[in-house]
Amino acid sequence: MRIKLITGISILFAIQFAFTGCAFRQNTLIWTTRPMLRGTMNSLRAEEDTELARVGLQSNLKLLEGLIRVKPHDFELLTMAAEGFTGYALMFLEDVDNESAMLMYERAKEYGLRALAKHNGRFLAGDLKYNEFTQLVDALSPKYVHAAYLTGMAWAGRINLQKTSPKAMAEFPRAVHLMTWVLERSEHHYYSAPHWFFGVYYSTLPPMLGGNPELSNKHFTIAMEENGDDFLLGKYLYAKTYAVQILDRDLFEELLNLVINSNTPEPEELILLNRIARQKSLILLDQADELF
Repeated sequence: MRIKLITGISILFAIQFAFTGCAFRQNTLIWTTRPMLRGTMNSLRAEEDTELARVGLQSNLKLLEGLIRVKPHDFELLTMAAEGFTGYALMFLEDVDNESAMLMYERAKEYGLRALAKHNGRFLAGDLKYNEFTQLVDALSPKYVHAAYLTGMAWAGRINLQKTSPKAMAEFPRAVHLMTWVLERSEHHYYSAPHWFFGVYYSTLPPMLGGNPELSNKHFTIAMEENGDDFLLGKYLYAKTYAVQILDRDLFEELLNLVINSNTPEPEELILLNRIARQKSLILLDQADELF
């Protein structure tokens, strides 16, 4: 499959025109471009060529940011940006460029918080104490499940790359609370993403900071039973974190080989992510002798 990149001259001129025009022009631009953008992002999720997807995602993220400048409080655009930048960091940067990945995760987190601020503007307050933050999260309506999930993922992704920073680690409880809220309201949201998250969380922290292999395995097991055949990245994460932590090489190799050799029908929206999971699994499997 090949995607049409919507970064042509006509769209760029349309955005420039909207910046200098009235509210009617701006709203018209968003109204006409939004369906095209949705379609292109859906096409990217179903793309089998990972390099083509990487280039296409870069272009569409900049287009998204241009549209957000035109309409800075648009909930759908902000949520799409949080998802796009999180996915770009996870799929294409995290294993090769930590610094760039952290910047993308931070950008995604900010867009996620701006989306949550549609419920309460205090989400953007710089002086928000932890207990105030948790109260804001707990007051969210179910409409915000996906935005909360994306914000928590981006936040945790950036922190995970800064584990030597006490300041970054001090923010972890906020990301965890967001994901706990999602887990309690929709535990199988986006292919059991909250369970995959906590599987990783409990297997990567030392016990003194809340690490717990048994809880990790419990979450991974629930996610595997519900969505393991579709969401191949979850099996990769199970191997990379839990299996390595408990030094179970057999489980490690079994999970990665399941990802690499998977040939079951997959949801169209997971095609790209599953291709990335296979690539990552091949690389990780080659590192088995170093890890065990």
